[in-house]
Amino acid sequence: MNQILFSEFTMKKPVSMLGAALITAGLLAAPMAMAGSQGAQQGQPQAPAQMQQPQPVEPGTLSKQYQDDELRSFLDVNRDMIPVIKSLSSQNVKDQEQAQSMMQEFQSKTEDSLKQHDLSVQQYQKIGTDASRDKALEKRLINMDPELYKQLQAMQSQAQQQPAK
Repeated sequence: MNQILFSEFTMKKPVSMLGAALITAGLLAAPMAMAGSQGAQQGQPQAPAQMQQPQPVEPGTLSKQYQDDELRSFLDVNRDMIPVIKSLSSQNVKDQEQAQSMMQEFQSKTEDSLKQHDLSVQQYQKIGTDASRDKALEKRLINMDPELYKQLQAMQSQAQQQPAK
């Protein structure tokens, strides 16, 4: 399953401008769900490994729920993960063991970044999902760090151009 998820990352065609962030959230959530949801709070369902198309809302509806510092933390985690994603996605997965090792490395580095920037997995995923639903929130994030947005766009484009393995 991890091998499939990792291949999905390199072939996925994100639906929003922050699609790479949502893929990061999905890749982070999948191993956690499969590992028995160590970090999840009781009573809350886990995010599915396969992202579903979120339903759009009226622009601005969700944006006002977030303070700038929380959004900066979200952007910082994405910035931290770009080199990790590039490194891992450039490796050829030879077997299930290697795929699992790569996913564990990705999960560990993502968790470290989330802790460093004082965000939970759930907060990170919620911001990413909300940004794909609320165009005003998405625009707000892009305006906060246009250079990061360009990097994420380039990664998206590169992932879409890679042939299926």
